[in-house]
Formats: sequence, structure tokens, C-alpha cells
Amino acid sequence: MGHSHDSGAADSMVGEQLRRLLWLVVGIVSVGTLGAMILLWPSESLPVTPVGEQVAGEVLELGQCKPPADECIEATVRVDEGPQAGQQVKSDIFQDATSPQIDIGTAVWLVENEPGSGQYSLSEINRQPAIVWLLVIFSVAVVVFARWKGLAALAGLVSSMALLIWFVLPSLLLGKDPVVVAAVGAAAIAIVAMLFAHGLHVGTAVAIVSTVIALILTLALAWIFTGFVNLSGLGNEGSYFLNLQGMDFDIRGLFLAGVVIGALGVLDDVTITQAATVAEVKRADPSANWSQLFGAGMRVGRDHVAATVNTLVLAYVGAALPTFILLTMSDAGLLQSISNEVVAQEVVRALIGGLGIIGAVPITTALMAATLASGDGDEVTADHDDGADGHSSFWDAK
Repeated sequence: MGHSHDSGAADSMVGEQLRRLLWLVVGIVSVGTLGAMILLWPSESLPVTPVGEQVAGEVLELGQCKPPADECIEATVRVDEGPQAGQQVKSDIFQDATSPQIDIGTAVWLVENEPGSGQYSLSEINRQPAIVWLLVIFSVAVVVFARWKGLAALAGLVSSMALLIWFVLPSLLLGKDPVVVAAVGAAAIAIVAMLFAHGLHVGTAVAIVSTVIALILTLALAWIFTGFVNLSGLGNEGSYFLNLQGMDFDIRGLFLAGVVIGALGVLDDVTITQAATVAEVKRADPSANWSQLFGAGMRVGRDHVAATVNTLVLAYVGAALPTFILLTMSDAGLLQSISNEVVAQEVVRALIGGLGIIGAVPITTALMAATLASGDGDEVTADHDDGADGHSSFWDAK
């Protein structure tokens, strides 16, 4: 939580009421979200697909299979965990152009062929150490650059991942309504992450309320256009294999949930930035009224939308790049390719996310302008600090 400031005589009745109203709305949304999470909480046992016991190992030698076979390599692997730790096992690896490169010294995962047999086969490359190092470098870079703000942002990121891992994913796995789970989970992530990163300030309240409204808009648009475009939700390999599990999954609902959760991170950025923009305009011109604050914020918001929508679309295109390459190789025309469900699914994701962003800009700008309007809202502090060291920032008002 950031520094508290004396509201003083500069606060007007309308400004105080609006501030209280904002936090009342945030409180109602938070309590409602918490109640919904309690009702939806995945308390049942989760269905588990057995994969056998996996242990870490390291490749010591590589040689030819016996008898020799094309694209077959015999690997000698040292078991590093479990009752067979220290022993060496041999495993045949069939490699082709799509297989990861395995060399001497490569860390791998081994899976026991049969429980208690002590016989292992190479399952997968162990990427944990590299990912941990990348995570450490990322965390250090965030903290070095943003200091206390960065540390708070990391705490928000951890809380978001915790909500996804312990609430959203298990609830979806148990067959609960994916649209409801996504809406509740996204609202919880937005509230917790923003409070961690930005503290209990007016700008945070505005961003939270705006993000929730934009999420509802995004969810409504996703629901309408998923049916209008007639998407089944089976446009990617993961959804297809989930459908084959014979479990009671609402695949189309999972697609809707993915759209909402995927848009959340961008909406978070847009609402926070727009609230900050309006606050900086007010700081530069304390006499600015609502229309001036709104107009200035929207001018910046248009540029932000142009850049963010482009980023969002490119992110989805990048995720489906192999599919787009395959379609480019075919002799189908552009319009026919768009009708392909894999492509249509990504197009709908990107466009619905873009519409959510467009909606978030005027919503956030209007709310923040109303909060800080001259004569109707609070005066923002004249002194500016980047907030990285825990002192006052554009979020603080007095």
C-alpha cells in the first residue's frame, strides 16, 4: 500500500462521494468475486492421466541402436533421482527433423516403463534449469528497473499464476461452466494484480472498475461472435485431444474462456496507462475540467489503441504461425483460408480482444476524468515521482 495523504480542504463533496463510490464498487465486485470463487472452488478430486513416475537424468553416451536402424540413437543415461539414482540405463531414441537435439550432457526426464520395474525410457528433455535461470534474469531485471514497483508487480504476477493454477484450471478440468469460471477468475486476477502493483489509490480503483467493465464487454462480444462465426472450439490440437478424453468439457466455452483470459493482460495495461495519462494531464493543468481531461486522454488513447491492437493481432498470428504457413502453401484463396477453423479462431480472438481494448479506453478515460475534474474531483499532488522507490506517484491524490 502506498503513502496516505491528507485530503485537506481541496476535496469537494462531489469528489469525496465519487472516490467513495469507486471504492464501494471495487468492494462490491471484490466480495462478489470472492463469493463466486468459494462456490466454484474445485474441492473435488481432479481427473489425472497417468504418465508413470518420472525422474531426472543426464545423457552420458550416444551410439547406434542394436540392431542399427534409421534415425535411431541409443542413449546411455545416468539416473539422478529415485531408488535407481546413480545407475546407468539405455534408451533408444528415434529422432527426425521435428525432434529436439539431444547431445552428451543433455538433462532429460526418464519415465519408468512399468511400476517397480526399474526400467526407464527417455521421456523429454529437462528444461527446468534453463527456464529457472530465465525466470531469475527476468525477475532481477524487473526489480532493478522498477525497484519497489517492480517487486510489487512480481507479487501480482505470482498471485495471478496462483489463481490460474489453483482455481481456474482445476475448475475447468472438473467441467464447471468455463465462461463463468473465466469471468470470475479474470476479475480476481485483475483486482489482486492491480492492488499489488499500484496500491490503494484512486487510479487503481478506476483501472479495476474499467477493466471489469471491459472484461464484461469482451465476454459478451466473444459469446455473440463465437456463435455467429459458428466456431466449435476445436481449432487447436489441445482442444481436440481434450475432446477425445471422453470427459464432459464445453469446448466452445473453453474457447470463450481463453479469449477473456488472453485479453486480460492487455486490458490491464490499457486501463492503467489511460488512468495515468489523465492524471498527468491534471497534474500539468490543475484547472482542467472533465471535457478537457477526457479529450486529452482520448488523444493519447487513440495512439495507444493503434499500437496495442497491432501488438495483440501480431501475438495471435505468431502463436498460429505454422498454421498460416501451411495455408499459404495451399492454393486456397484468402477468404477460403479465413474460413478454416484454426485461422478463424485466431482471427476472432484478435478482433474481439481489439474491440475490448477500444472499449476500455473511453471507459477508463471518462471515469478518471470525472474523478479528477476541476471543482468536482480531487486535486492531484503537484510533486511528481516515478513511484519506483515507494514514494508518491500519479496514483496518489490529496
